[in-house]
Amino acid sequence: MTRKIAYIISMVKSGVPAFTYREIDILHNNGFEIALFTLAYREGPYMPRAQWPVFKPSLYSMLISHICRLLSRPLLYLSLLTTALKTGTTREFALGMQFAGQMRKWGATNIHCHFGDSKLYTGYYCAVWLNLPMTVTMHAYEIHRNPKPQMLKIALTKCEKVVVQSEFNKECVMRNFKLPPEKIALIRAHGDMSKGTEPPVARILMVGEFRYKKGHEVLLSAVKKLNRKDIVVWFVGGGHLDVPQIAREMGLNNQTVFFGMVGRDILNVLYDSCDLFVLPSRTAADGDMEGIPAVLMEAMSHGKPVISTRHAGIPELVEEILVDENNVDELAEAIAHLVDNPELRDKMGRRNYEIVKAGFSDDAVLQLGKIFTDPPAGTQEGRHS
Repeated sequence: MTRKIAYIISMVKSGVPAFTYREIDILHNNGFEIALFTLAYREGPYMPRAQWPVFKPSLYSMLISHICRLLSRPLLYLSLLTTALKTGTTREFALGMQFAGQMRKWGATNIHCHFGDSKLYTGYYCAVWLNLPMTVTMHAYEIHRNPKPQMLKIALTKCEKVVVQSEFNKECVMRNFKLPPEKIALIRAHGDMSKGTEPPVARILMVGEFRYKKGHEVLLSAVKKLNRKDIVVWFVGGGHLDVPQIAREMGLNNQTVFFGMVGRDILNVLYDSCDLFVLPSRTAADGDMEGIPAVLMEAMSHGKPVISTRHAGIPELVEEILVDENNVDELAEAIAHLVDNPELRDKMGRRNYEIVKAGFSDDAVLQLGKIFTDPPAGTQEGRHS
């Protein structure tokens, strides 16, 4: 029988924590079905794979769930509510009743909680209601400075196994919570994301405010059309256009990384690390257009090949490769051409560096300084200079 593991996590900071992602990915690749029950949800570098269902807090679902739970098993419901009131875990109880119904519908066979804090408390209410085996991975702070020690002791009694990652933590858990050694599993964290046998991935960088004229949707559509797993797109920027949502709707979660707004030092690292830079600029319905985007000059100054559009002043900077605005097919073809030709990328990158050095570098800025220092043409000094 396939084990279906309900993973209770939090994505409060930036997506799935990297070490949790690795763990879930390995389990999934070895035949386990995984669903994520997250106490909070925020986009980040590691987002759930399409094969991992994600369940998030929902006020409507929560209200309906509690009505159903109370009517179906009032004594158990009131008993768990009493525990929640005594231990200060009413939020976890509220979530637990919602998740319990969703776990049952999904067909969960096991519950695993990552961290022995609110995730474990939520899991406890699910496990008691569903009578499912529950395990927990405990790391550090929740062992030594748990904010709700009374609830922790109650929840640990329900756990089949408590997973720790060091002998030190194993001793602490045994001593602090009076657990027998056979209930504790020492499993070291998996820390290596690199696999030398995996094919290389082409890293496309796009930098710009999330606005229509930048063409984020055009780039995503081109990547979607290519349907290649050896391409990942890095996005830097932010704005009113929900580019992460567009990527999700296209099924590109695992091929897109959103860095948000970053400082100059990090941006320079991204420029140096990418394989090519793409900016499919286009004209907005209200006529809003680019000039010559500075990010194109920046990418070229780092010796990177660029793909852009025949838009506004861009052809004055970019010799190649230019495509028509909003032309997804042409952009996809250009991307594939560069991805498949690393020698061409290097050649274009070197040429782009020379272009920027010749006409768009610090020397060009000094021409502005000359304007400041030259006397006005209409003055006596200007006429005789």
